[in-house]
Amino acid sequence: MVKTGARRLQYGNREARKVISSQIAQLAAHFVKTDLTEDQICEFLVRETLRNLEVNHVFISEITSRRTVRARASYGFDQSYFPEWQEFPLDWKLPVTDALTEERIVWINTLPEWPSDYSLLKDVTYPTPQRTQIIIPIHRFDTPVACLGVVSSRDISPDEETELLLQTIGHLISLHAYRKDRERAKKESPNVTSLTDRQVQILALITEKKTNIEIADIMGYSESTIRQETIRIFDKLQLSGRNEARKYFLENQERFGIGARKKVDIPSSREEFAH
Repeated sequence: MVKTGARRLQYGNREARKVISSQIAQLAAHFVKTDLTEDQICEFLVRETLRNLEVNHVFISEITSRRTVRARASYGFDQSYFPEWQEFPLDWKLPVTDALTEERIVWINTLPEWPSDYSLLKDVTYPTPQRTQIIIPIHRFDTPVACLGVVSSRDISPDEETELLLQTIGHLISLHAYRKDRERAKKESPNVTSLTDRQVQILALITEKKTNIEIADIMGYSESTIRQETIRIFDKLQLSGRNEARKYFLENQERFGIGARKKVDIPSSREEFAH
């Protein structure tokens, strides 16, 4: 068994540029062009990116809010073969937990024998003969949040190029997950960024059970303009009507930048609505 240290890849240094090979370029291009699930990422790594290393199993595990480690995605082995390892405490002594808590790559090339300090794994075997398991921590904003595991039937000795290759893959996975989270949040959490200021004010007045005519009188616009803006609000927030709009606003006042108050500040000008 070999445990590599806590050296972390830094973007932009000379060593990293040498390692960003055609395999990484292919993977990065695949991420950009394809809306991949994490299971599909694992499959692509096995079939394409890490094929020359004879990797036949890739998995991604994450740290949960309960301070456990949970299986998140995989390709290569049926996860039902390892039911007891789908979620386990972060303080257990395992290659995955060492990689996450100590922020380093854990490199084992003695399989099917596990190192003695991992006594919990002494009776664990893969369904097919394997020689090497490598665990790479995945960071978000310099904090370990998940890890990438690769398993190969080859005896892979640690070397700088392979280490940097795997770290780069970990960074790409982190960026891919971050991008998807941002896109999901944008779709699922409409807020002040998706409504104009005046649309937020109209929504607040709707919450006070004002009619379009009353809102028009308060804000100094025509009833027709208020009606069109109301339609735009419902469309942006995917709401079916005024009752749903009231409920949505009351549940999300802070996200709209409006504190809990009974009245809203009404603009004094009659400048046209932004569409």
